[in-house]
Amino acid sequence: MAVSGVRRNFSYLFGFLTVAVYFIGLFLINRGLGFRNAIIIVTALIAYYIANVYNVTASRYRLRDMATVIVINFMLMFITTFAKIFSLNEGIILFGTISIFQIVFRYVVIMGIVEKQKIVFIGENDYTDDLKKSIENDGQYKLIGFLKGNTEDLEKAILKICEVKKPNIIVDFTENLLVDPKLVDRLLQYKLGGLQYYNYLEFYETYENKLPISHLSPKWFLENAGFEIYHNNFNLKAKRLLDLFFALLIGICVAPIMLTAAIIVKLESRGPIFFIQERIGEGNKKFNIVKFRSMTTDAEKDGPKWATKNDNRVTRFGKIMRKTRIDELPQLWNVLRGEMSFVGPRPEREFFIQQLEKEIPYYNLRHTVKPGLTGWAQVLYPYGASVEDAYRKLQYDLYYIKHHDILFDMKVLLKTITIVIFGKGR
Repeated sequence: MAVSGVRRNFSYLFGFLTVAVYFIGLFLINRGLGFRNAIIIVTALIAYYIANVYNVTASRYRLRDMATVIVINFMLMFITTFAKIFSLNEGIILFGTISIFQIVFRYVVIMGIVEKQKIVFIGENDYTDDLKKSIENDGQYKLIGFLKGNTEDLEKAILKICEVKKPNIIVDFTENLLVDPKLVDRLLQYKLGGLQYYNYLEFYETYENKLPISHLSPKWFLENAGFEIYHNNFNLKAKRLLDLFFALLIGICVAPIMLTAAIIVKLESRGPIFFIQERIGEGNKKFNIVKFRSMTTDAEKDGPKWATKNDNRVTRFGKIMRKTRIDELPQLWNVLRGEMSFVGPRPEREFFIQQLEKEIPYYNLRHTVKPGLTGWAQVLYPYGASVEDAYRKLQYDLYYIKHHDILFDMKVLLKTITIVIFGKGR
């Protein structure tokens, strides 16, 4: 949708043009596409995505962004030259051309080729402040009006601001604004001229990539599109096949890492190598989750506790494992058994679920799908250990459930890789 921002749309153009520049580079070095060269550009595009090269939504251009582009392309040049796919001169020409294009493109877009989208808020409710803060911190948008008052005053103010300031987006936080046919007709004319008009529920979901669950009703869930994860048999079967394939493939690749981790866990502190704990999965069924033990054996001698960011119960190697997600690798076994998927809401313990279901609406909906090794909430929300954090994460989990498809799963997995590589993981 257009609310995602003009600059984000440039990200897609960035990807397409990168491919075009790759083809130009192949022409310059007198090479055809071929299967190997096609694999290279696909691999390169994934590497660029993981390194956030395509992100042109920032409000300023940083030298670190330029350095990232140069490092990624240098690595691709080195690998393809070492593998004797290209000669050194060919690699320099090909990936040097791509580097120059990417640096220039990012600079031109970020430094202001595209104007900020002008937004007007009408009315207010529980979600107004959250959206207002997000907009103010977003380099793509500018809040030019915040209209409040009775309906008659609002109608006059809306038409005036549309005429004078010509906003790109209007977000309606009221319940009964569009009652006057004359106002609706005028706004329709503005919409036909390019104005975007959103109900706050729709805007919040699209802009924040999460659901405003405290303002939703069972009727909303019934009437809204999405939630195909419940009935799209192709997606469900494809998801399961991909889970099995990647669990086996990754399990083989990381076997040496898991063996090394197991030895270090055993040597560092007394106790078992694996941490096995009962969790709640799909359909509220109980299963035993398997992880490398990252805490001391007496971590819950006083009863269950929320894990915190700088938890003193975590061992030294446990902190490293949590940061790199190595402690999660044994859960590949849970994926193979069909108890978990690669992507989905993180499984929680029954002790906390009983508390959260009383305090958070629709919390039980996250148990209508398989839990995951990683999830939409994990890649977008920072570490949390409270009821408020659980509420925030549920907003992302339900957004994932509503919009699920295989491409969404791939996006979450790539974002997870980005988090692990750049040291932002748990």
